[in-house]
Amino acid sequence: MATKGKGATPSRKTSIPVGSFPIPNIPMDGNRSGKQDWENVVGWIAACVLVVLLLPVLGMLYMDVLQAKHEAKQQQEKVQKVIKELEREKEK
Repeated sequence: MATKGKGATPSRKTSIPVGSFPIPNIPMDGNRSGKQDWENVVGWIAACVLVVLLLPVLGMLYMDVLQAKHEAKQQQEKVQKVIKELEREKEK
């Protein structure tokens, strides 16, 4: 290769044999109680309840923001209309 010096030997790729490494045993607890399973179920139920309660609240909040934005735009248009009328009266 161009980056190796003069007289350098080419690198050889060596593969690692797969069967030479022992596979460690995974520790398993034979005395697992059902408490952990019920905790997981209760956690999932609580998460679902929160989602079910929060989605409508966030939807109502979003609709309220859109309504306020629309009303503000209408008020701004009314103010612009009044300003134009005042400018027309000034010119006359």
